Formats: sequence, C-alpha cells, structure tokens
Amino acid sequence: MRTIIIEDEDLTAEDLCSTLKRLEPDMQLCARLTSVREAITYFRTAQPVDLIFSDIQLGDGESFDIFKTIPPKAPVVFCTAYNQYMMEAFQHFGLDYILKPFSDESIQKTLAKYRLLQQAFNSTALEMVHSVSNNKITERTKKSLVVIHGDKIIPVQISDIALCYIELDNVFVKTHSGKEYLINKTLEEMEHLLGDDFFRVNRQHILNRTAIAFANLGLSRKLVINLRIDHPTKISVSKEKYQVFIQWLEG
Repeated sequence: MRTIIIEDEDLTAEDLCSTLKRLEPDMQLCARLTSVREAITYFRTAQPVDLIFSDIQLGDGESFDIFKTIPPKAPVVFCTAYNQYMMEAFQHFGLDYILKPFSDESIQKTLAKYRLLQQAFNSTALEMVHSVSNNKITERTKKSLVVIHGDKIIPVQISDIALCYIELDNVFVKTHSGKEYLINKTLEEMEHLLGDDFFRVNRQHILNRTAIAFANLGLSRKLVINLRIDHPTKISVSKEKYQVFIQWLEG
C-alpha cells in the first residue's frame, strides 16, 4: 500500500507512520508533507498512491485548500482533533474521519473500510479515477456506483439513478425513490460513466430517460422537463441541445 502523510507535527507523523507499518506491514510511505504549499507542489507531479492520511489544520492553511487546488487521486483519511470539519471532509474525497489522538483500533477500522472499498470496485479504490487517457475517462459497463454516506459504503445501482446535479459546487445523485447522495465526481465524469440511458440536458443536470414524465415548451422556446420524482429545481434543455435531446428521448 502506497501512502502519503500530510502532518506538520513531527511526533504525530512518526506515531501514525509506525502504527500504519505495524498494522499494514507492506505499507510504503511515499512522502510526508508538512504544509499546504508543499503538498500542492508535490501533488502536481506525484505518482498515484493508494491512500492519503491528512491533518486538516496546517501551519499555512487547511488541507482542504490542497484538494481544492489539486483534486486528490486517492481516498483521503482526515485526522484532526476537531469534529466540526466532518461534512467538508467527506466533500473532499474523504474516506474516513479520525479524531486525534488516534488509536490502533481507529486506524484498523479505516484500513478495513479501504479494503471494503477495494472489493466494491473489484480493483483498487481509485482505479476508476486513474483510468484517465487523453483527458477522457475510459468508459466501462458498470452496474453500480459506490458512494460513501457517513460511515457507510453504499452501492447504488446505475439504473436506480434518476438524475445527477450540481448544487453549491457539489455533485449529487438522486435515485428514483428520492434518496440523495453526495459523490466525489465531476458531472463530466458522471456523463461518461452513466451510459446511453442518461443525457446531460444542461450544465447542471444529467437525466435518466426513465425519470422523465414529459417535456413542454417554455419561454424562449426552451424545453422544460417534468420529472416523475420531486425535484425543487426547474430543469430545462438548452436550445443548442434541443434536437439531440429529442432524438435521444426517442431512444
């Protein structure tokens, strides 16, 4: 397991490293980074790793600033003495959230969650993110999307997804039953992943054909979509996609 530790306290970093090596003998520490600036510089050219352990409060800012600048290419385990950052942590590819002082048991649970995620993807936890070629994600035939919801790893069937949408710079999926999940993917990644039964009608929404009840012409001759499920946002098809959307709707 290739690992990176982002921690500005020497004793904490040494303790974490020794704990990981004791619990995971094959663990390879690729780098120990101590600041936001150092981490951003490192990740610009770094080779892919399997897991990142990161403190949140660093001397020159919060580690979230790192991942806003350089999207992580591995799950991140956030280690902190504070619990108020939990929601934001899971919005930045957070696999787990460990409160300091950590214990062997808390680290072991995190490693178990990582292995479960590996099994769910039937490869490495970030194989799908690493499969980028010519700036396009390799398309695959997948039946489910794995989401992290709190401390649970949930497989969501692709056919159960009614729509994907952006809200406050976060991407969500909503199922036909109305359940919503925050995901660590861009709408562009979802567009390539979901397949031909889904259509990106505008910059904010991707729709499943089966979620559409009907469409009608609104102002400015835009098509307004009426869904089979409740959704608070009015969804319309951009004029430039009108004809392509009609063809897609016909199957």
